[in-house]
Amino acid sequence: MIRKEIQVDRERIAGVIIFISLFVILLTMIGIRILDVKVSNIEVIDNGLYAVITDYGPVNVSKEDVLRIERTYTKAAITGASVEQDRIYTPKGFIYFSSLDPFCKTGLQFINSFDFGGKLVWIPPNNNQVTTASMETPTQLMNDNLRVIQPFSYAIGTPSNLSSVVFSVMSLQYLALAIGGLALMILIFPLRLATPLPVLPFIQEEPEFSSTEETLGAVAK
Repeated sequence: MIRKEIQVDRERIAGVIIFISLFVILLTMIGIRILDVKVSNIEVIDNGLYAVITDYGPVNVSKEDVLRIERTYTKAAITGASVEQDRIYTPKGFIYFSSLDPFCKTGLQFINSFDFGGKLVWIPPNNNQVTTASMETPTQLMNDNLRVIQPFSYAIGTPSNLSSVVFSVMSLQYLALAIGGLALMILIFPLRLATPLPVLPFIQEEPEFSSTEETLGAVAK
């Protein structure tokens, strides 16, 4: 019985890791899609107080709850019109809506009530640490604010028992992206590991050809 040995090299291992990473990323994307909480409406309750209607019920949000505002602009796929996408971070989760949503006008009213300049990234002034904030550069302030809102990077209205699940799924997705990217870099890296080149044997003439050439040489003589 002849056993065929399977050669395991760097390319095969990297390919398997990339395939597993893509599969895990696909599963986590489906999980995040299932765990996502949709916002159906934003209503005005009182001056400075709004109710965000979600799949799990209303959540009251005031101006003091806002930790960060992000504005992005993109193009619609079909019409090509400019679409504004806004995200508001609060200790109760973030609110995400675009200019295509029916409650966009109320959401923009809530944002414009304290963000008069319409900045792409707005963070509240740090009144408690005026001296510290004055010594920090705008980049440092942005980085500090990102660390502040990191624990609230889930959709507003998400139940408390599901927030840990959302973070676990997101962490698994980031881990799969990191491992898959590292495997891809190893796969396409131009230099190979030092492997001895196979020694090619000298080409030997086949006996019948050599004997034929000797016979022709003898006849010619």
